Amino acid sequence: MRRYGRKAAAIAAAALVTIGLIGTGAVAQTATPTGDQKVVFTWGATGEPDSLNPMTGYLAVDFYFWTAAYHLLVDYDENFGVDANSGLVTDIQVSPDNMTFTYTIRSGILWSDGEPLTASDVAFSLNLYKDRNAYLPSTYLGLIDGPVVALDDTTVQFRTTQPTGLFSGKAPYIYAYILPEHVWGAIEKPKGYENVPMVGSGPFIVTEYEVGEYVRLERNPNWQGDEPYVDELIYRIYKNEDALAEALKAGEVDLAYFSSANIYNSLEGEANIGRMAGTIPSFSEIAMNAGSATAPATDTYTPHGDGHPALSDVTVRRAIRMAIDSQQLVDKVLLGAGQAGDTIIPPVSVAGARYAPTGDELIAWDIAGANAMLDEAGYADCDGDGVREMPDCGQSLVFRYFVRTSSQSSIDAAEFVRPWLAEIGIEAQVEAMTSGALGDEIVAGTYDLFSWGWIPDPDPDVALGWFTCDSRPADGTEYGNNDAYYCNPQYDALYEQQRATLDTAARWDIVHEMQKIFYKDSPYAVMWYDPILQGYRTDTFEIGRAHV
Repeated sequence: MRRYGRKAAAIAAAALVTIGLIGTGAVAQTATPTGDQKVVFTWGATGEPDSLNPMTGYLAVDFYFWTAAYHLLVDYDENFGVDANSGLVTDIQVSPDNMTFTYTIRSGILWSDGEPLTASDVAFSLNLYKDRNAYLPSTYLGLIDGPVVALDDTTVQFRTTQPTGLFSGKAPYIYAYILPEHVWGAIEKPKGYENVPMVGSGPFIVTEYEVGEYVRLERNPNWQGDEPYVDELIYRIYKNEDALAEALKAGEVDLAYFSSANIYNSLEGEANIGRMAGTIPSFSEIAMNAGSATAPATDTYTPHGDGHPALSDVTVRRAIRMAIDSQQLVDKVLLGAGQAGDTIIPPVSVAGARYAPTGDELIAWDIAGANAMLDEAGYADCDGDGVREMPDCGQSLVFRYFVRTSSQSSIDAAEFVRPWLAEIGIEAQVEAMTSGALGDEIVAGTYDLFSWGWIPDPDPDVALGWFTCDSRPADGTEYGNNDAYYCNPQYDALYEQQRATLDTAARWDIVHEMQKIFYKDSPYAVMWYDPILQGYRTDTFEIGRAHV
Protein backbone atom coordinates (compact mmCIF):
# COMPACT_ATOMS: atom_id res chain seq x y z
CA MET A 1 0.00 0.00 0.00
CA ARG A 2 1.41 3.29 -0.61
CA ARG A 3 2.60 4.56 1.86
CA TYR A 4 2.71 7.23 4.46
CA GLY A 5 0.57 9.31 2.42
CA ARG A 6 0.84 7.52 -0.85
CA LYS A 7 -0.11 4.35 -2.51
CA ALA A 8 -1.40 1.48 -0.69
CA ALA A 9 -1.48 -1.88 -2.22
CA ALA A 10 -0.87 -4.23 0.55
CA ILE A 11 -1.06 -4.85 4.23
CA ALA A 12 -2.70 -1.96 6.02
CA ALA A 13 0.21 -1.58 8.37
CA ALA A 14 -0.44 2.12 8.44
CA ALA A 15 -3.85 1.25 9.82
CA LEU A 16 -2.52 -0.67 12.82
CA VAL A 17 -4.00 1.82 15.23
CA THR A 18 -7.41 1.50 13.66
CA ILE A 19 -7.14 -2.28 13.76
CA GLY A 20 -6.25 -2.05 17.44
CA LEU A 21 -9.29 0.04 18.10
CA ILE A 22 -11.61 -2.41 16.44
CA GLY A 23 -10.20 -5.83 17.10
CA THR A 24 -6.78 -7.17 17.99
CA GLY A 25 -5.92 -4.40 20.41
CA ALA A 26 -2.97 -2.04 20.19
CA VAL A 27 -4.44 0.79 22.22
CA ALA A 28 -6.79 0.34 25.14
CA GLN A 29 -8.89 2.68 27.18
CA THR A 30 -8.03 2.99 30.85
CA ALA A 31 -11.64 2.69 31.96
CA THR A 32 -14.77 1.23 30.47
CA PRO A 33 -17.38 3.91 29.68
CA THR A 34 -20.67 3.76 31.56
CA GLY A 35 -24.20 4.98 30.94
CA ASP A 36 -24.70 7.37 28.05
CA GLN A 37 -21.15 8.71 28.10
CA LYS A 38 -19.80 9.02 24.56
CA VAL A 39 -16.20 7.91 24.22
CA VAL A 40 -14.22 9.45 21.35
CA PHE A 41 -10.74 8.39 20.29
CA THR A 42 -8.83 11.02 18.32
CA TRP A 43 -5.62 10.32 16.49
CA GLY A 44 -3.56 12.60 14.32
CA ALA A 45 -1.08 12.58 11.47
CA THR A 46 -0.01 14.76 8.58
CA GLY A 47 -1.42 12.61 5.80
CA GLU A 48 -4.50 13.67 3.85
CA PRO A 49 -6.64 10.87 2.35
CA ASP A 50 -6.38 10.53 -1.39
CA SER A 51 -9.85 9.02 -1.62
CA LEU A 52 -12.25 7.16 0.66
CA ASN A 53 -13.32 5.16 -2.38
CA PRO A 54 -11.56 1.75 -2.56
CA MET A 55 -11.83 1.91 -6.35
CA THR A 56 -9.45 4.85 -6.58
CA GLY A 57 -7.64 5.46 -3.29
CA TYR A 58 -3.97 4.57 -3.08
CA LEU A 59 -2.55 6.22 0.05
CA ALA A 60 -1.73 4.35 3.21
CA VAL A 61 -3.93 6.74 5.16
CA ASP A 62 -6.93 5.63 3.09
CA PHE A 63 -6.61 2.18 4.60
CA TYR A 64 -7.33 3.58 8.07
CA PHE A 65 -10.92 4.03 7.02
CA TRP A 66 -11.43 1.06 4.71
CA THR A 67 -10.06 -1.28 7.38
CA ALA A 68 -12.60 -0.01 9.89
CA ALA A 69 -15.56 -0.11 7.51
CA TYR A 70 -15.17 -3.22 5.35
CA HIS A 71 -14.31 -6.91 5.48
CA LEU A 72 -11.53 -8.67 3.61
CA LEU A 73 -11.97 -12.23 2.37
CA VAL A 74 -8.88 -13.63 4.09
CA ASP A 75 -7.45 -11.30 6.72
CA TYR A 76 -4.05 -10.96 8.38
CA ASP A 77 -3.19 -11.62 11.98
CA GLU A 78 -0.53 -9.61 13.81
CA ASN A 79 2.19 -12.02 12.61
CA PHE A 80 1.07 -11.76 8.95
CA GLY A 81 -0.47 -15.20 8.97
CA VAL A 82 -4.11 -16.02 8.28
CA ASP A 83 -6.56 -14.69 10.86
CA ALA A 84 -9.34 -17.26 10.89
CA ASN A 85 -11.64 -15.03 12.95
CA SER A 86 -11.75 -11.72 11.11
CA GLY A 87 -12.02 -12.47 7.39
CA LEU A 88 -15.24 -13.32 5.55
CA VAL A 89 -14.03 -16.69 4.30
CA THR A 90 -14.50 -19.76 6.48
CA ASP A 91 -13.40 -22.45 3.99
CA ILE A 92 -11.53 -22.66 0.67
CA GLN A 93 -11.69 -25.64 -1.68
CA VAL A 94 -9.07 -25.93 -4.42
CA SER A 95 -9.52 -28.11 -7.51
CA PRO A 96 -6.88 -30.77 -8.33
CA ASP A 97 -5.56 -28.62 -11.19
CA ASN A 98 -5.12 -25.62 -8.83
CA MET A 99 -7.24 -23.46 -11.11
CA THR A 100 -10.72 -23.46 -9.52
CA PHE A 101 -11.28 -21.94 -6.09
CA THR A 102 -14.49 -22.17 -4.07
CA TYR A 103 -14.86 -19.84 -1.09
CA THR A 104 -17.43 -20.25 1.67
CA ILE A 105 -18.25 -16.99 3.45
CA ARG A 106 -19.80 -16.27 6.82
CA SER A 107 -23.56 -15.96 7.08
CA GLY A 108 -25.50 -13.55 9.26
CA ILE A 109 -23.37 -10.44 8.63
CA LEU A 110 -25.30 -7.22 8.08
CA TRP A 111 -24.35 -3.99 6.36
CA SER A 112 -24.64 -0.83 8.43
CA ASP A 113 -27.99 -0.05 6.77
CA GLY A 114 -29.42 -3.44 7.81
CA GLU A 115 -29.12 -5.30 4.49
CA PRO A 116 -27.51 -8.78 4.65
CA LEU A 117 -23.99 -9.31 3.31
CA THR A 118 -24.00 -12.31 0.96
CA ALA A 119 -21.83 -14.05 -1.60
CA SER A 120 -23.44 -11.83 -4.22
CA ASP A 121 -21.70 -8.83 -2.62
CA VAL A 122 -18.38 -10.66 -2.78
CA ALA A 123 -18.76 -11.60 -6.44
CA PHE A 124 -19.97 -8.11 -7.32
CA SER A 125 -17.04 -6.44 -5.55
CA LEU A 126 -14.34 -8.59 -7.12
CA ASN A 127 -15.86 -8.26 -10.58
CA LEU A 128 -16.21 -4.49 -10.13
CA TYR A 129 -12.55 -4.14 -9.13
CA LYS A 130 -11.41 -6.39 -11.95
CA ASP A 131 -13.61 -5.07 -14.76
CA ARG A 132 -13.23 -1.38 -13.90
CA ASN A 133 -9.47 -1.64 -13.28
CA ALA A 134 -9.59 -0.41 -9.71
CA TYR A 135 -6.16 1.02 -8.90
CA LEU A 136 -5.15 -1.28 -6.05
CA PRO A 137 -7.64 -4.17 -5.75
CA SER A 138 -7.34 -5.25 -9.38
CA THR A 139 -3.68 -6.06 -8.72
CA TYR A 140 -4.83 -9.19 -6.91
CA LEU A 141 -7.31 -10.30 -9.55
CA GLY A 142 -5.29 -10.44 -12.75
CA LEU A 143 -5.14 -14.24 -12.75
CA ILE A 144 -8.90 -14.69 -12.49
CA ASP A 145 -10.38 -16.00 -15.75
CA GLY A 146 -13.85 -14.62 -16.39
CA PRO A 147 -16.28 -13.46 -13.75
CA VAL A 148 -16.41 -14.41 -10.09
CA VAL A 149 -19.70 -16.25 -9.53
CA ALA A 150 -21.94 -16.48 -6.45
CA LEU A 151 -23.20 -20.08 -6.35
CA ASP A 152 -25.56 -19.34 -3.47
CA ASP A 153 -25.77 -16.88 -0.56
CA THR A 154 -22.59 -18.20 1.09
CA THR A 155 -20.50 -19.65 -1.77
CA VAL A 156 -18.30 -17.89 -4.31
CA GLN A 157 -16.32 -19.56 -7.08
CA PHE A 158 -13.80 -18.45 -9.68
CA ARG A 159 -11.28 -19.99 -12.05
CA THR A 160 -7.78 -18.80 -12.88
CA THR A 161 -5.93 -18.63 -16.18
CA GLN A 162 -3.16 -20.88 -14.87
CA PRO A 163 -2.39 -23.05 -11.84
CA THR A 164 -1.49 -20.96 -8.82
CA GLY A 165 -1.29 -21.19 -5.06
CA LEU A 166 -2.00 -17.53 -4.42
CA PHE A 167 -5.73 -18.01 -3.79
CA SER A 168 -5.48 -21.21 -1.74
CA GLY A 169 -5.86 -19.48 1.63
CA LYS A 170 -2.50 -20.70 2.94
CA ALA A 171 -1.55 -17.04 3.21
CA PRO A 172 -3.63 -13.84 2.99
CA TYR A 173 -3.62 -12.55 -0.55
CA ILE A 174 -6.68 -10.76 -1.95
CA TYR A 175 -6.45 -7.40 -0.19
CA ALA A 176 -9.72 -6.16 -1.71
CA TYR A 177 -12.46 -4.79 0.50
CA ILE A 178 -15.97 -6.17 -0.01
CA LEU A 179 -18.52 -3.51 -0.94
CA PRO A 180 -22.34 -3.52 -0.71
CA GLU A 181 -23.81 -4.37 -4.13
CA HIS A 182 -27.10 -2.65 -3.34
CA VAL A 183 -25.20 0.65 -2.99
CA TRP A 184 -22.41 0.43 -5.52
CA GLY A 185 -24.44 -1.40 -8.16
CA ALA A 186 -26.55 1.72 -8.64
CA ILE A 187 -23.55 4.02 -9.20
CA GLU A 188 -22.94 4.82 -12.86
CA LYS A 189 -19.34 5.98 -12.39
CA PRO A 190 -17.99 4.10 -9.35
CA LYS A 191 -14.51 5.65 -9.57
CA GLY A 192 -16.06 9.07 -9.07
CA TYR A 193 -18.12 8.10 -6.01
CA GLU A 194 -17.07 10.00 -2.86
CA ASN A 195 -18.26 7.20 -0.55
CA VAL A 196 -19.19 9.52 2.32
CA PRO A 197 -21.15 8.58 4.34
CA MET A 198 -20.22 4.93 3.95
CA VAL A 199 -22.37 1.81 4.10
CA GLY A 200 -20.04 -0.77 5.59
CA SER A 201 -19.86 -4.12 7.34
CA GLY A 202 -17.05 -3.33 9.78
CA PRO A 203 -17.29 -1.98 13.33
CA PHE A 204 -17.02 1.67 12.25
CA ILE A 205 -18.21 3.62 9.22
CA VAL A 206 -17.12 7.00 7.93
CA THR A 207 -19.88 9.55 8.43
CA GLU A 208 -18.09 12.84 7.70
CA TYR A 209 -14.95 14.13 5.98
CA GLU A 210 -13.73 17.72 5.96
CA VAL A 211 -10.75 18.07 3.62
CA GLY A 212 -7.65 19.26 5.45
CA GLU A 213 -9.31 18.95 8.85
CA TYR A 214 -10.69 15.59 9.92
CA VAL A 215 -12.43 12.31 9.12
CA ARG A 216 -15.14 11.12 11.52
CA LEU A 217 -16.07 7.45 12.01
CA GLU A 218 -19.01 6.23 14.10
CA ARG A 219 -20.01 2.80 15.32
CA ASN A 220 -21.78 0.51 12.89
CA PRO A 221 -25.15 -0.16 14.60
CA ASN A 222 -25.27 -3.63 13.03
CA TRP A 223 -21.74 -4.72 13.96
CA GLN A 224 -21.89 -8.21 15.47
CA GLY A 225 -18.28 -8.76 16.49
CA ASP A 226 -16.52 -7.79 19.71
CA GLU A 227 -18.07 -4.55 20.89
CA PRO A 228 -15.70 -1.59 20.69
CA TYR A 229 -15.28 0.53 23.80
CA VAL A 230 -15.06 3.61 21.61
CA ASP A 231 -18.18 5.21 20.16
CA GLU A 232 -16.46 7.46 17.69
CA LEU A 233 -13.08 7.76 15.96
CA ILE A 234 -11.75 11.06 14.69
CA TYR A 235 -8.69 11.35 12.48
CA ARG A 236 -7.29 14.89 12.61
CA ILE A 237 -5.04 16.17 9.83
CA TYR A 238 -2.12 18.49 10.66
CA LYS A 239 -0.01 20.55 8.30
CA ASN A 240 3.29 19.48 9.87
CA GLU A 241 4.63 17.28 12.65
CA ASP A 242 5.60 20.18 14.89
CA ALA A 243 1.92 21.18 15.05
CA LEU A 244 0.98 17.54 15.60
CA ALA A 245 3.38 17.23 18.54
CA GLU A 246 1.94 20.36 20.12
CA ALA A 247 -1.57 18.96 19.68
CA LEU A 248 -0.53 15.78 21.46
CA LYS A 249 0.99 17.76 24.33
CA ALA A 250 -2.20 19.83 24.62
CA GLY A 251 -4.38 16.72 24.71
CA GLU A 252 -6.12 17.53 21.42
CA VAL A 253 -5.28 14.03 20.14
CA ASP A 254 -4.93 10.75 22.00
CA LEU A 255 -2.32 9.31 19.64
CA ALA A 256 -0.06 10.71 16.92
CA TYR A 257 2.03 9.23 14.12
CA PHE A 258 5.45 10.73 13.39
CA SER A 259 8.02 10.22 10.65
CA SER A 260 10.55 12.62 12.20
CA ALA A 261 12.74 10.91 14.79
CA ASN A 262 13.74 14.33 16.12
CA ILE A 263 10.16 15.32 16.86
CA TYR A 264 9.40 11.88 18.24
CA ASN A 265 12.42 12.06 20.57
CA SER A 266 11.41 15.54 21.70
CA LEU A 267 8.39 13.98 23.41
CA GLU A 268 10.54 12.05 25.87
CA GLY A 269 9.83 13.16 29.41
CA GLU A 270 6.71 15.12 28.50
CA ALA A 271 3.95 14.83 31.09
CA ASN A 272 1.21 12.31 30.29
CA ILE A 273 2.81 11.23 27.02
CA GLY A 274 4.11 7.77 26.23
CA ARG A 275 6.04 6.71 23.16
CA MET A 276 6.22 3.52 21.14
CA ALA A 277 8.50 2.62 18.22
CA GLY A 278 7.84 -0.49 16.18
CA THR A 279 8.82 -2.24 12.98
CA ILE A 280 6.52 -2.59 10.00
CA PRO A 281 6.94 -4.14 6.52
CA SER A 282 7.81 -0.82 4.95
CA PHE A 283 10.56 0.90 2.98
CA SER A 284 11.30 4.44 1.85
CA GLU A 285 13.08 5.09 -1.40
CA ILE A 286 14.31 7.65 -3.87
CA ALA A 287 12.64 6.76 -7.15
CA MET A 288 14.08 7.69 -10.54
CA ASN A 289 12.16 8.35 -13.73
CA ALA A 290 13.56 5.45 -15.72
CA GLY A 291 11.86 6.48 -18.96
CA SER A 292 8.32 7.88 -18.88
CA ALA A 293 9.08 9.87 -22.02
CA THR A 294 11.74 7.72 -23.65
CA ALA A 295 10.23 4.23 -23.44
CA PRO A 296 8.72 2.87 -26.66
CA ALA A 297 4.95 2.90 -27.09
CA THR A 298 3.03 -0.36 -26.61
CA ASP A 299 -0.61 -1.42 -26.66
CA THR A 300 -0.83 -0.48 -22.97
CA TYR A 301 1.62 2.41 -22.77
CA THR A 302 1.98 5.83 -24.39
CA PRO A 303 5.22 7.75 -23.67
CA HIS A 304 4.56 10.94 -21.76
CA GLY A 305 6.16 13.42 -19.41
CA ASP A 306 9.59 14.99 -19.52
CA GLY A 307 11.87 12.90 -17.30
CA HIS A 308 15.57 13.52 -17.80
CA PRO A 309 16.92 11.18 -20.52
CA ALA A 310 20.02 10.33 -18.47
CA LEU A 311 17.87 8.40 -16.01
CA SER A 312 16.92 5.90 -18.70
CA ASP A 313 20.56 4.79 -18.52
CA VAL A 314 21.09 2.10 -15.86
CA THR A 315 24.65 3.38 -15.35
CA VAL A 316 23.37 6.75 -14.13
CA ARG A 317 20.78 5.15 -11.88
CA ARG A 318 23.32 2.76 -10.38
CA ALA A 319 25.77 5.63 -9.82
CA ILE A 320 23.05 7.46 -7.89
CA ARG A 321 22.42 4.32 -5.83
CA MET A 322 26.16 4.16 -5.07
CA ALA A 323 26.20 7.81 -3.99
CA ILE A 324 23.50 7.36 -1.32
CA ASP A 325 24.67 6.05 2.04
CA SER A 326 21.63 4.29 3.50
CA GLN A 327 23.28 3.59 6.84
CA GLN A 328 24.19 7.23 7.31
CA LEU A 329 20.60 8.20 6.54
CA VAL A 330 19.38 5.81 9.22
CA ASP A 331 21.89 7.21 11.70
CA LYS A 332 21.40 10.90 10.91
CA VAL A 333 17.77 11.17 9.75
CA LEU A 334 16.07 8.36 11.67
CA LEU A 335 18.51 8.64 14.61
CA GLY A 336 19.07 4.90 14.46
CA ALA A 337 15.37 4.01 14.57
CA GLY A 338 15.30 2.11 11.27
CA GLN A 339 17.36 -0.27 9.15
CA ALA A 340 19.49 0.55 6.11
CA GLY A 341 17.67 -0.37 2.90
CA ASP A 342 18.63 -2.27 -0.22
CA THR A 343 15.96 -4.35 -1.98
CA ILE A 344 12.19 -3.85 -2.28
CA ILE A 345 11.12 -6.77 -0.07
CA PRO A 346 11.55 -5.67 3.56
CA PRO A 347 12.99 -7.81 6.35
CA VAL A 348 9.44 -8.02 7.77
CA SER A 349 7.86 -10.32 5.20
CA VAL A 350 6.99 -13.97 4.62
CA ALA A 351 9.88 -16.20 5.68
CA GLY A 352 12.17 -16.97 2.76
CA ALA A 353 10.79 -14.31 0.42
CA ARG A 354 13.48 -11.67 0.83
CA TYR A 355 16.71 -11.43 -1.14
CA ALA A 356 19.45 -9.49 0.64
CA PRO A 357 22.48 -8.59 -1.50
CA THR A 358 25.90 -9.44 -0.09
CA GLY A 359 29.49 -9.49 -1.31
CA ASP A 360 29.97 -8.44 -4.92
CA GLU A 361 26.19 -8.15 -5.43
CA LEU A 362 25.94 -5.33 -2.88
CA ILE A 363 25.91 -1.81 -4.37
CA ALA A 364 27.88 -0.20 -1.56
CA TRP A 365 28.29 3.51 -0.87
CA ASP A 366 31.19 4.54 -3.08
CA ILE A 367 31.46 8.13 -4.31
CA ALA A 368 34.72 7.48 -6.13
CA GLY A 369 33.29 4.37 -7.79
CA ALA A 370 30.16 6.26 -8.89
CA ASN A 371 32.31 9.00 -10.44
CA ALA A 372 34.41 6.43 -12.26
CA MET A 373 31.27 4.77 -13.69
CA LEU A 374 29.95 8.08 -14.99
CA ASP A 375 33.35 9.04 -16.43
CA GLU A 376 33.59 5.75 -18.31
CA ALA A 377 30.04 6.15 -19.66
CA GLY A 378 30.93 9.56 -21.12
CA TYR A 379 29.08 11.85 -18.71
CA ALA A 380 31.72 14.60 -18.54
CA ASP A 381 31.61 18.10 -17.07
CA CYS A 382 31.95 19.73 -20.46
CA ASP A 383 31.67 23.36 -19.37
CA GLY A 384 33.56 23.13 -16.06
CA ASP A 385 30.66 24.21 -13.82
CA GLY A 386 30.80 21.08 -11.64
CA VAL A 387 27.74 19.49 -13.24
CA ARG A 388 28.09 16.68 -15.77
CA GLU A 389 26.46 16.76 -19.18
CA MET A 390 25.04 14.03 -21.39
CA PRO A 391 27.69 12.15 -23.44
CA ASP A 392 27.14 14.53 -26.35
CA CYS A 393 27.92 17.49 -24.04
CA GLY A 394 24.31 18.57 -24.37
CA GLN A 395 21.78 18.57 -21.50
CA SER A 396 23.24 18.98 -18.03
CA LEU A 397 22.53 16.40 -15.33
CA VAL A 398 20.23 18.71 -13.37
CA PHE A 399 17.42 16.69 -11.79
CA ARG A 400 14.20 17.78 -10.11
CA TYR A 401 14.05 16.06 -6.72
CA PHE A 402 10.62 16.12 -5.10
CA VAL A 403 10.04 15.46 -1.40
CA ARG A 404 6.79 15.53 0.58
CA THR A 405 5.62 18.16 3.03
CA SER A 406 3.82 15.45 5.04
CA SER A 407 7.02 13.47 5.64
CA GLN A 408 9.70 15.31 7.58
CA SER A 409 12.08 12.39 7.11
CA SER A 410 11.92 12.74 3.31
CA ILE A 411 12.75 16.44 3.66
CA ASP A 412 15.59 15.74 6.10
CA ALA A 413 17.07 13.00 3.90
CA ALA A 414 17.34 15.43 0.98
CA GLU A 415 19.81 17.51 2.98
CA PHE A 416 22.22 14.57 2.77
CA VAL A 417 21.33 13.21 -0.67
CA ARG A 418 21.66 16.53 -2.51
CA PRO A 419 25.34 17.10 -1.58
CA TRP A 420 26.17 13.44 -2.21
CA LEU A 421 24.82 13.77 -5.72
CA ALA A 422 26.77 17.00 -6.16
CA GLU A 423 29.93 15.01 -5.39
CA ILE A 424 29.29 12.86 -8.47
CA GLY A 425 28.47 15.82 -10.72
CA ILE A 426 24.68 15.74 -10.47
CA GLU A 427 22.70 18.80 -9.40
CA ALA A 428 19.51 17.96 -7.50
CA GLN A 429 16.96 20.75 -7.21
CA VAL A 430 14.90 19.89 -4.15
CA GLU A 431 11.25 20.93 -3.93
CA ALA A 432 8.74 19.96 -1.23
CA MET A 433 5.10 19.39 -2.16
CA THR A 434 1.99 17.68 -0.86
CA SER A 435 1.44 13.99 -1.47
CA GLY A 436 -1.46 14.76 -3.79
CA ALA A 437 0.62 17.15 -5.88
CA LEU A 438 3.47 14.67 -6.08
CA GLY A 439 1.08 11.93 -7.13
CA ASP A 440 -0.03 14.13 -10.01
CA GLU A 441 3.58 14.76 -11.07
CA ILE A 442 4.29 11.02 -11.04
CA VAL A 443 1.25 10.15 -13.15
CA ALA A 444 2.18 12.89 -15.61
CA GLY A 445 5.82 11.71 -15.73
CA THR A 446 6.99 15.25 -14.96
CA TYR A 447 9.67 14.48 -12.39
CA ASP A 448 13.23 13.17 -12.26
CA LEU A 449 13.67 12.01 -8.65
CA PHE A 450 11.25 11.80 -5.76
CA SER A 451 11.17 10.42 -2.24
CA TRP A 452 8.33 8.26 -0.96
CA GLY A 453 7.73 4.82 0.54
CA TRP A 454 5.76 1.59 0.29
CA ILE A 455 4.15 -0.82 2.73
CA PRO A 456 4.25 -4.15 0.84
CA ASP A 457 2.19 -7.25 1.52
CA PRO A 458 3.94 -9.96 3.53
CA ASP A 459 3.71 -12.12 0.38
CA PRO A 460 5.96 -10.56 -2.27
CA ASP A 461 3.71 -11.11 -5.28
CA VAL A 462 1.94 -7.76 -5.21
CA ALA A 463 5.04 -5.70 -4.44
CA LEU A 464 6.88 -7.33 -7.33
CA GLY A 465 3.86 -6.77 -9.55
CA TRP A 466 4.04 -3.01 -8.99
CA PHE A 467 7.05 -2.83 -11.30
CA THR A 468 5.94 -4.76 -14.36
CA CYS A 469 5.78 -2.86 -17.65
CA ASP A 470 1.97 -2.87 -17.69
CA SER A 471 1.86 -1.29 -14.21
CA ARG A 472 3.29 2.03 -15.43
CA PRO A 473 0.90 5.02 -15.56
CA ALA A 474 -0.38 4.32 -19.04
CA ASP A 475 -0.74 7.73 -20.63
CA GLY A 476 -0.31 10.48 -18.05
CA THR A 477 -3.97 10.59 -17.03
CA GLU A 478 -4.45 7.58 -14.72
CA TYR A 479 -2.53 6.23 -11.78
CA GLY A 480 -0.24 3.23 -12.16
CA ASN A 481 1.77 1.56 -9.40
CA ASN A 482 5.02 1.55 -11.38
CA ASP A 483 5.99 5.11 -10.48
CA ALA A 484 9.59 4.71 -11.68
CA TYR A 485 8.39 3.80 -15.18
CA TYR A 486 10.65 0.76 -15.02
CA CYS A 487 10.23 -1.82 -17.77
CA ASN A 488 12.29 -5.00 -18.12
CA PRO A 489 10.78 -7.92 -20.11
CA GLN A 490 12.97 -10.44 -18.26
CA TYR A 491 11.59 -9.21 -14.95
CA ASP A 492 8.02 -9.44 -16.29
CA ALA A 493 8.52 -13.01 -17.48
CA LEU A 494 9.84 -14.06 -14.08
CA TYR A 495 6.87 -12.39 -12.40
CA GLU A 496 4.43 -14.55 -14.33
CA GLN A 497 6.56 -17.61 -13.70
CA GLN A 498 6.56 -17.19 -9.91
CA ARG A 499 2.78 -16.82 -9.88
CA ALA A 500 2.41 -20.24 -11.48
CA THR A 501 5.06 -21.99 -9.36
CA LEU A 502 3.38 -24.15 -6.72
CA ASP A 503 6.53 -25.34 -4.93
CA THR A 504 7.40 -22.68 -2.36
CA ALA A 505 11.19 -23.11 -2.44
CA ALA A 506 11.24 -22.95 -6.24
CA ARG A 507 9.02 -19.88 -6.15
CA TRP A 508 11.37 -18.13 -3.72
CA ASP A 509 14.29 -18.74 -6.10
CA ILE A 510 12.40 -16.86 -8.82
CA VAL A 511 11.34 -14.13 -6.41
CA HIS A 512 14.96 -13.64 -5.34
CA GLU A 513 16.09 -13.35 -8.96
CA MET A 514 13.47 -10.66 -9.58
CA GLN A 515 14.64 -8.66 -6.58
CA LYS A 516 18.22 -8.99 -7.77
CA ILE A 517 17.34 -7.68 -11.25
CA PHE A 518 15.42 -4.71 -9.86
CA TYR A 519 18.22 -3.90 -7.44
CA LYS A 520 20.89 -3.98 -10.15
CA ASP A 521 18.77 -1.93 -12.56
CA SER A 522 18.26 0.61 -9.74
CA PRO A 523 15.05 2.44 -10.61
CA TYR A 524 14.81 2.78 -6.83
CA ALA A 525 17.46 3.62 -4.28
CA VAL A 526 15.89 2.13 -1.15
CA MET A 527 17.02 4.41 1.67
CA TRP A 528 15.76 2.52 4.71
CA TYR A 529 13.21 0.15 6.19
CA ASP A 530 10.97 2.34 8.28
CA PRO A 531 10.16 2.34 11.94
CA ILE A 532 6.68 3.35 13.06
CA LEU A 533 6.84 6.11 15.67
CA GLN A 534 3.86 6.91 17.85
CA GLY A 535 3.19 9.16 20.80
CA TYR A 536 0.09 8.69 22.94
CA ARG A 537 -1.66 10.23 25.94
CA THR A 538 -1.17 8.12 29.05
CA ASP A 539 -3.90 9.99 30.92
CA THR A 540 -6.63 8.84 28.53
CA PHE A 541 -5.40 5.64 26.86
CA GLU A 542 -2.79 3.04 27.59
CA ILE A 543 -0.97 0.45 25.53
CA GLY A 544 -2.52 -2.93 26.13
CA ARG A 545 -4.07 -6.01 24.63
CA ALA A 546 -7.75 -5.26 25.11
CA HIS A 547 -10.44 -4.10 22.74
CA VAL A 548 -11.02 -0.39 22.60
